[in-house]
Amino acid sequence: MGAAEPDLARAAAALGDDESLRLLTQLVSCAPVNLEDPAHGRWEKPNYLRTADVIVRAARSAGLTTRVYDPVVVGDVPGEWHGANRPNVIADLDVGAKETVLLLAHYDLVPVPAEQLPRWRTPPHTLSLRADGRLYGRGSADDLGSGVVASLLALRRLATGATPSPRNVRLIAACDEETGGEGGIEAIKAHDGPRAPDDPERILRADVALIPDGSPETTVGSSGVAFLDATFAGPVTLLDALAYGNTLVGLHEVARTWRSEYRSPDWPGRHAPEPVITGRATVTRFDVAGAAPDPAHIRLIAAHAENDAANQVARAVTLLVAGPPAEVETLRTRLGALVPEPYRLEPAGPTSLTIPPGATALQLVGESTHAGYPHRGHNPVPVALQILRAAIDRGWLDGRATGEASFAVDLRLIPEMELSDGLRDALGFVRNWSATRSPLARIEAPPYRCRSGYALPADHPAARKLERILHATLGADGVFGEYGGTDASALRDLRTPAGAPLPALVFGCMDPESHIHEAEENADPRKIAGVAASIERFVREP
Repeated sequence: MGAAEPDLARAAAALGDDESLRLLTQLVSCAPVNLEDPAHGRWEKPNYLRTADVIVRAARSAGLTTRVYDPVVVGDVPGEWHGANRPNVIADLDVGAKETVLLLAHYDLVPVPAEQLPRWRTPPHTLSLRADGRLYGRGSADDLGSGVVASLLALRRLATGATPSPRNVRLIAACDEETGGEGGIEAIKAHDGPRAPDDPERILRADVALIPDGSPETTVGSSGVAFLDATFAGPVTLLDALAYGNTLVGLHEVARTWRSEYRSPDWPGRHAPEPVITGRATVTRFDVAGAAPDPAHIRLIAAHAENDAANQVARAVTLLVAGPPAEVETLRTRLGALVPEPYRLEPAGPTSLTIPPGATALQLVGESTHAGYPHRGHNPVPVALQILRAAIDRGWLDGRATGEASFAVDLRLIPEMELSDGLRDALGFVRNWSATRSPLARIEAPPYRCRSGYALPADHPAARKLERILHATLGADGVFGEYGGTDASALRDLRTPAGAPLPALVFGCMDPESHIHEAEENADPRKIAGVAASIERFVREP
């Protein structure tokens, strides 16, 4: 693990025990990455099965009964699964109690794009302890550490404690959370659909749900999400592609008018635009390809936002230009003068693009972040669109060259908002533009990648109970909404066995230093232990 044995002992002590550290190490090394890119036909989930197997064995060693629900295997939920299994692990501590607490975690991870790799000091899929006492690796926080490991640690203590657990506990370690939940929570809901709330065969059967997939604060309002795919029906000029991209950027001005009643945990210390949660729209993918080089003109022959996930803001946009060599060198200087701070234009670093002979690669560099929290970073896509358009207007770049272009937009609704209302505003804005400006432009919102938000009253008894516990275990105070959007929103219409709305509460170990979805993702083992302690106390206390 890249650390001396005394340091490992220190990490194990902070986390809770050796077994939990071994489990987190193993899960990070499984690398259960989840990539969906419909615009380019990519559906990559290579390590789901072995990760689910590791979780099953860990749950059984903790004395839990387990089963795996995979809609692909069972066949009770129709869908296009793209050749990938979707195993969801269900682990139960059944003590015959009247009440059940549901723990909902996810094991799938955002991929590590090529651009990110050099910015990791240690391999991203190897758990590494650093001198700062934190554990580094993709998934160490989101959600292998905060969710899966912390939940199993709490369940082990509940199962083996001196006093029996007063409540049943069910852990669901789901897949597909990072891409909308199609084979995970959404498939589970479809399985449960025809069953009554008190039917023992329901998977999502509980009196309260805890979702350890967030920051340490008590979170009762979860943002809705829609991943939008924007393409053209055929080749278009670069000018048309940039005009469409700028229209998609303008969606943010539509979304920001949506205002929540829930307080923002990022105000004022983390650059949130308002004291409350607002809507936001972030263009995360920008791809151009297919323009043929012209020895007489400078052309953009390819562009790519260097990320592999629609819910991640890229750190850099790579631009491939070709044309007369002297003019290309001049273009580099000219474009650099157009770039506003804190962005910068650099010779290309790592990229997933293939650089053909005669092409020059440049990168517009910003600051990456989770797309649900765009205010925490600096998205280079809008700036790339602006400087390319400026270069065309000044005659530096050929805007008439044609090729393929596509975009993705991460659209976040406020917790109280219906999905239909958000999509009406957003898609209507884009389609009204395309009807008059670019009829070839298309925008889609695949239903399996969209969901409404989740809103629980801030004074709900379960929220006040968790707030009191988190003050003691994680030093957190207050009840908030959240930006990122978790599986809480998938639970919005569910009922308890008694017929009441199912309360869902989000919290976790993802503090400001965790860098989720980014290079150097990490978790404080003491906070993972704090999440486990919070779960145990919530189950045990009245």
